[in-house]
Amino acid sequence: MTVRLFASALMGAALTGILPRAEAAPPALPPLAHAELEKGAHAALSTHGIVAELDVRHTTRCTVPIVWTDADSSPTSPCSMAFLTLRTPGNTQTHASSFPLTPYGTEDDGMAQLRMSFRQLDASSPFPQVMVSAYTGGAHCCSLTSIFDLRSNGHWQHLELGGMDGDGEPEVVDLVGNGQQEILTSDQSFLYAFASHAGSEAPVVISRYHDGILENVTRDPVYRDYLAKDLADRRRNWTRSGRFEPNGFLAYEVATMANLGKFPEGWRDMLAHAQFTKESGFGLSLCDLKPAAEKQNGHGCSIKEKELLPFPEALSAFLVQSGYITPEQAASVRKSQDPSTASQAQALPPTVPDTGNPTSSSSALARPPETDTAFSPSVRSTKSSVLLPVLAGLGLAFYFLPMLIAYRRDTVDQRKIAIITVLLGWTIIGWIAALVMALTQRSRKV
Repeated sequence: MTVRLFASALMGAALTGILPRAEAAPPALPPLAHAELEKGAHAALSTHGIVAELDVRHTTRCTVPIVWTDADSSPTSPCSMAFLTLRTPGNTQTHASSFPLTPYGTEDDGMAQLRMSFRQLDASSPFPQVMVSAYTGGAHCCSLTSIFDLRSNGHWQHLELGGMDGDGEPEVVDLVGNGQQEILTSDQSFLYAFASHAGSEAPVVISRYHDGILENVTRDPVYRDYLAKDLADRRRNWTRSGRFEPNGFLAYEVATMANLGKFPEGWRDMLAHAQFTKESGFGLSLCDLKPAAEKQNGHGCSIKEKELLPFPEALSAFLVQSGYITPEQAASVRKSQDPSTASQAQALPPTVPDTGNPTSSSSALARPPETDTAFSPSVRSTKSSVLLPVLAGLGLAFYFLPMLIAYRRDTVDQRKIAIITVLLGWTIIGWIAALVMALTQRSRKV
């Protein structure tokens, strides 16, 4: 199972890509200072009068509030805990603070690859912010990242960014060259919604940090060129991959077109290329669209509510929930669909959560028809392109075989094997060397 999931992640990165494309954005801005806590137990940084220290300590106080652990899941005592300590020596108006971050050290203890950096995310602040991240492990997941900021009252504030695919901090860039730093992430709710992880595309999320608040500014007109280029790059890669799992890309495309103010155009293109829900095997149901408290892990849903909806209907409801479109926009595209399906539409129950838009309560979503008749006949053409992504997936799995074996065996030099495989595997000699290392190195499971 681990190997299969890891192979899926590799295919997704190579064939479709889930995070913003590097070629679509300026180079990431370097931090003011950076430190990593790898095999050591202490790391420290100092700049602009602030000292930040990472420490791993053995402690019996393991049930205290922890930055990166849910309140219901406290580690057992004793434990190995990572702490972030922040202070401003010589400044009597500020207060030193120590934050328990997470159990740390081994796979059983908690996370790894703890990193911190100083960044001037808020140009109006006299002090830089401290960005800290750690890797949770797993085939597709995740880096958890938080921002720590010294407020005007002399206390440190903590803001959690949540989990992101990958094993590092989110990219910090200056997209338009105006000196304003933006944080680039992606909307993880799109992963697995309408395609496998390998076939999913997650829309770009552009955020600015100011005065202790992280604001989503993706729809600011100054970023439209970037979003349009990101969409063009991903469409080109998707087309080259043989239109691999079309619904995963099309969900991203419609959301991005909505961010660009061109939702109707994106919707029309989606209808022309979409795949039947039953054929794709992925999608959302009415149960998925209910609030968590109402669906009760699926126990609060009927059998009918658990059936997958036709892709266009599920997508419109999902985009309303996610705030990409309004209920009025969803209703407008329903009217433009095949008249044979419009007559079957019924109102969804009022369990779809309000998106915060003042008009969201004035219009109900439409319940989908029982069949996928809203699709264009051109869907059939996607079957002829299935072979190419399958062959590409097999080729990638073989290319990354040394890395897969290293992760499966949990060898001591997994990262080194991964680097050799990715950078030198094409030389054949490099691939053979990586394979030998993966098969012969000591496993940490022993």
